[in-house]
Formats: sequence, structure tokens, C-alpha cells
Amino acid sequence: MAGQPRRRGDAPERFDRAYYDRFYRDPATRVSDAAAVGKLAALTAAWAACLDFEVRSILDLGCGLGHWRTAARRRWPRAAYHGVECSQHLCDELGWTHGSIVDFDPARACGAERFDLVVCQGVLQYLGDRQAAAALRNLARWSDGLLFLEALTALDWRERCDRERTDGDVRLREGAWYRRRLGRDFVALGGGVFAARRAGFPFFELETA
Repeated sequence: MAGQPRRRGDAPERFDRAYYDRFYRDPATRVSDAAAVGKLAALTAAWAACLDFEVRSILDLGCGLGHWRTAARRRWPRAAYHGVECSQHLCDELGWTHGSIVDFDPARACGAERFDLVVCQGVLQYLGDRQAAAALRNLARWSDGLLFLEALTALDWRERCDRERTDGDVRLREGAWYRRRLGRDFVALGGGVFAARRAGFPFFELETA
């Protein structure tokens, strides 16, 4: 894919019980938990409140154990939440909609083409360049207000993440690769929160990252 060798991380069957036990369930080895996601949701909700933007629909791509659903129920209790997951194991266990961010059809699966908040946390680094670029185009297509995006970069791996807890069998791209593509359709607000340009939020120059 895009000049890179195929890696184990490209295979959906990789995301089995053992994967989630290690990186998300076991307190000794997990990279994140519900409390950490709750803080990210609080930051996103603060931006929504600052913008007087009502979040009524949420699309969570790669929803995992459902930490964003838990946070959404607290922050946006009236919002319709749609969780999409490529792991068949988790879909069977937790009832998520099975699908990939690369070719998901939200209109057919969710009855909507755009959403007030789109979440994509820890997904893009598992995709090859062409797939990740397609995923970013989809995020722009589906986002009608705010986007929360997190993707591990080469710099993160070199200098910032805990390698004992972080899955390193991924595609490590430079942050500029993501920023260049995101900048076409989103305004970066910081902390992983982006605003869709189509929403027309009236930012002052120094408010954005």
C-alpha cells in the first residue's frame, strides 16, 4: 500500500479479544480508559458550548469498548450516537455496526450522511497511506460541525508516547501529512478538536491552532 509493506496491523482480524484485553482492558497495560476519554469529550464539549453549537448526532468510527458513548451520554444526553467498528469480535460482543472508515456508508447504516460530531480516535495509524487519505476525505464528507481526531505520528512514537502501552505495529506518518489533508476541510482548534469549514464558525484569527 503506497509503497509500504503490508503489515499485520492492516488486517481487521488483528483486533481480537487479546488485542483489546492488552491495550484497553488490563489496567497494567492499557493505553487509555474511560476517564481519559471523558477528558477529551469534556474538551470537545467546551468548544461546542463556546461556539453555541448543539451536538445532536455523533458518529464514532473505531468505537472500541464504547468509552466515547459513555462520555457522550454525560455530555450530550439527547444526541443520537452511532458506533462503527471494524473488529467483528467487538461487534459481536457489544453490538456495534460493523464497518471500516474507508468504505462505510452512513446513509444506509445510520440514516444520515452528516453528523454534528465525528470521532476517530486511534484508527488512522492502522491504515496504509491510500486508505488513510480516503478515510480523511470521508471524515470531511461526514463532518457537519466538530471532529475529534487522534492518530499516532512518527514524532509521537519517537518522543512522546509510552511504548510499553502503545501499539507500535502501525503506520507512522509525519504530523504534516495529516495536517496538510485536514487543512483543506477543517480548522484546527487544538487538543485533537477540529471544526468543519463548511460549518462557518466565526473564529478570530488567534483562536485557532
